Amino acid sequence: MNFIEIGEGDKPSVVFAHGWARSHHDFIPAAESLGAAARSMLVDLPGFGETPRPEGGWSTADYADHVAEFLQDKKLGPIVWVGHSFGGRVGLRLAGRHPELLQGLVIVAGAGVPRPRSTGSRLRSSWRRSQFRLFTALAGKDQRRRANLEKSYGSPDYVQSKELGLRDIFIKAVNEDQSADLKKISTRTELLYGARDDETPVSMGKRMAELIPDSRLTVFPVFDHFSILTRGHHVIALRAKTLLGELAS
Repeated sequence: MNFIEIGEGDKPSVVFAHGWARSHHDFIPAAESLGAAARSMLVDLPGFGETPRPEGGWSTADYADHVAEFLQDKKLGPIVWVGHSFGGRVGLRLAGRHPELLQGLVIVAGAGVPRPRSTGSRLRSSWRRSQFRLFTALAGKDQRRRANLEKSYGSPDYVQSKELGLRDIFIKAVNEDQSADLKKISTRTELLYGARDDETPVSMGKRMAELIPDSRLTVFPVFDHFSILTRGHHVIALRAKTLLGELAS
């Protein structure tokens, strides 16, 4: 995996992992704010940034296993994993499958459990899926019509996943449910969410906090899915630094 490092080499190691269709650049401000308190490694997960796409349609478990090999090769020792959105999904899998590699988790606007939906919301989603399937069938082999239908009915990430050549991985990720595995996580976990986040709402963070035994949820009223990375980068750095201090004591 492509990566950059910020900070002192003899300090505790923190690994930053970005969200879907993003890169290590998202976490540069947070890593710089963390400064000399840690040796920060910012990675491009496979298929994003400057790291090539994996062969085959990986699941987040495959990503976690690949990351585990990477961490073992770098001989970092137990790390604190800071993951945003998709990077949070991978971090949770890593904690479940390779707990010996982690001493802490900071999940920022993380996904991995189903979004709670009302009956009305589920019915509307089912209706839209039915319309999409019908209109796609009517479009036949007309690729322009099919592409326009995807843009009308699909999320921006769904549409972009095809442009990136990662549709197979995207579908696996958004349909996964880590609920059963979250109960087995023994790693100390910080859950950070923005109250204005519509992509990974606070309700998902609350559900994770209920499932992960040693976890703490913090909700920031002014942030959404991405401003928690930009305007909130100092909050991420502070929480990672505080966690390092608590783990060392």
